Amino acid sequence: MIYVNKTKISESDFVILLEKTKEIIYHDFKKKGVPKEINGVNFEGVVFNTMIEASLGTDFEGYIEQTGLHAFPDIIARKFFGLEVKMTIGDKWVSTGNSVLETTRIEDVQTIYMFFGKFGSGFEVKYRKYQECLYEVGVTHSPRYKIDMDLPSGKSIFDKIGIEYNIFRNDENSIKRLKDYYRKQLKDGEELWWIDSTSEEKSVSPVIKSLKLLDEKTKENFINEVYVLFPEIFGNSSVKFERAAAYLITGYNAVSSNLRDSFTAGGKVDLKINSKTLKVPQIFKRFSMRATEIKMLLNSIPREKLAYYWGIEVSSDPIMQWKTKAIEYTQKANPDLHHSDIELIFEM
Repeated sequence: MIYVNKTKISESDFVILLEKTKEIIYHDFKKKGVPKEINGVNFEGVVFNTMIEASLGTDFEGYIEQTGLHAFPDIIARKFFGLEVKMTIGDKWVSTGNSVLETTRIEDVQTIYMFFGKFGSGFEVKYRKYQECLYEVGVTHSPRYKIDMDLPSGKSIFDKIGIEYNIFRNDENSIKRLKDYYRKQLKDGEELWWIDSTSEEKSVSPVIKSLKLLDEKTKENFINEVYVLFPEIFGNSSVKFERAAAYLITGYNAVSSNLRDSFTAGGKVDLKINSKTLKVPQIFKRFSMRATEIKMLLNSIPREKLAYYWGIEVSSDPIMQWKTKAIEYTQKANPDLHHSDIELIFEM
């Protein structure tokens, strides 16, 4: 690729510069030895100073810049080419990379390479086009790429999603694309815990609380959401509360060792509906006490949220859809209850 608008220096020229940089570092480390206190900051400094040396007599001379502590990438050449420097003291070509959002990316940089130093079992260097060695996304305080310098061609995270890197990084909905991709890979009981940048801004405490320590309003809101989002809790599966438990963590930063007790503790009870009294599991009594709030929630909760957790397209009547699912689970778990009685329980 040749950038004819500002410079005639090609990408292959930049690769030649990287190869020369690599050769000089090998030579210097072989001659002087690998620095004992090597870390990411001083290795970046080594690469930067070596690139300056390697650029002498080339079109890059005088155009190598180190960008700063939090900027991306670490080094730029001729404003168009970038180099992100990583290292590991281990013996594998893997590491945690940069933020998916690339909010600190230097403007005008078009092509970025990774320059990776591995110090375990002897020093080695590999460089490679940035997007070709990003195989997954992990989460620290924000979504970050995972690096594998030995990643086979065609196996990058962008190949998996089915989008080109440069299109992805300029997409305002890039995080949503990632969430959609990873959500498709989830198994029953699994959930993503990081929040996408397109949702309403809110901060998440680093402290995980117990459900019982949440204020009463928050606790009630969670319980109502569980009834709405996870109608399988009316069923008889041994894992019927697993998705709700995952949602407690992702949505409320809380955990519970006895979540089931918030819905089912107490055995069977009498539930009086109109003039009829039914002997039903406790979960139906607790549902009836919240029926009005649950109906309001069904009408107000975003349709896309319902669609995701229900796994179906939401119609113009989500209340009826929810009832259908709740009744279906209840019938399977309570064959002794007549269908008409079950419908009566869920009448709102």
